[in-house]
Amino acid sequence: MHPLFKYIYLPLAMGLIIILKSCSNPDNFKKKPSLEDNFVKTTQQSLIDRKTQHILTEVNIPNKFQYSSSFSQIIPDEVNQDISKLESKTSTIINKISANPLRNSKSYHNFDNSTNSRYLSINFDNDIFNNTDYYYTNGVNISLVTPFAHSTLISKILLGIKSADINYFGFSLKQNIYTPVNPDKPEVSIGDRPFSAFLTFGNFRHSYGYKKLLSLKSELSLGIIGPASLGGTVQSSIHNIEPIGWENQINNSLAINYEIEIEKGIFSNPHFEINAIAGANMGTVFNKLSGGLYLRFGSFSPVYRGISNKSFQYWIFIKGKSNLVLYDATLQGGIFSNNNKYTLSSSEINTHVFNASIGLAVFYNNIGLELHNFYMTPEFRTAYDFRWGRIKLIFKI
Repeated sequence: MHPLFKYIYLPLAMGLIIILKSCSNPDNFKKKPSLEDNFVKTTQQSLIDRKTQHILTEVNIPNKFQYSSSFSQIIPDEVNQDISKLESKTSTIINKISANPLRNSKSYHNFDNSTNSRYLSINFDNDIFNNTDYYYTNGVNISLVTPFAHSTLISKILLGIKSADINYFGFSLKQNIYTPVNPDKPEVSIGDRPFSAFLTFGNFRHSYGYKKLLSLKSELSLGIIGPASLGGTVQSSIHNIEPIGWENQINNSLAINYEIEIEKGIFSNPHFEINAIAGANMGTVFNKLSGGLYLRFGSFSPVYRGISNKSFQYWIFIKGKSNLVLYDATLQGGIFSNNNKYTLSSSEINTHVFNASIGLAVFYNNIGLELHNFYMTPEFRTAYDFRWGRIKLIFKI
């Protein structure tokens, strides 16, 4: 919800709660409703000729609220009798209260809103989509959303939104591979990027709050950076010309990282949204802070990006982030590794790095496809700017 709107809808929401509370107490209806009430319809007939009146009161709720409510009162048939035949008795007033989701409301979302959801996501990154073969040259990220991920010890320390509308817990397996501009040279290329790779296994949590237009993603990952991550083996297997410089890669070191990203809606409707992004990476692989904007156009549910019970979704997106880089083990070597053949010093690292992406997403029933194209400014003093692509597939299982 836009910040300006809360001053309008919060009082209305509080008023609704008071109304519903009063409706639930029969003592509040011992007195007949006033005939001056705008919702009570009366006739000008004599009491003998009057028919049973159906008194209906409805509370109209703004479109952004999630529920509509109403209550009705039915006065018994004694009022239809001759006044002389009426015995002294207390009429019983029947109350009927109902509350129904506003299915066409913007704030209504039809998702599998539980930790029992199961999804498989596969990200494949490669610079070949931009006809290059250096720097961040290959990456694979396989993520599985599963109920079991909610029961791990790590999941207890993963940040999420309090009273979130939806929470997903899962596991990820990730490998990133980096090379210099000329990976087929056996000697070290001074002033270029070192060979490096890391392999991690992570436990993540994604939570979404629709009323606040808020999402929060957190992940703790553990693994290895260096030859044990098998980066050289993987890259050599998919290249016709073997990159022989992997003998000079960064040595083995423990990889542990905690990553969070929060996204807050600035403006949102079913066809366009602008979100502010803030994130942080902390650990032995990356230490950096980031902030930026995310825009998308199309047909989608606000905040959430993924499979929903809405049969067809699509959008075009633009994302830009500015990064404050404090440490990068893929350039500087692992914190716990020594005697690396070649790394870059902290003075050679660009502290401020900007990256952007543009792409297309299409979701139909239980499957989704996203295409991304990334751009990044130079990561170190003698580097070039860089581009790579991504294909992302999401399945409900």
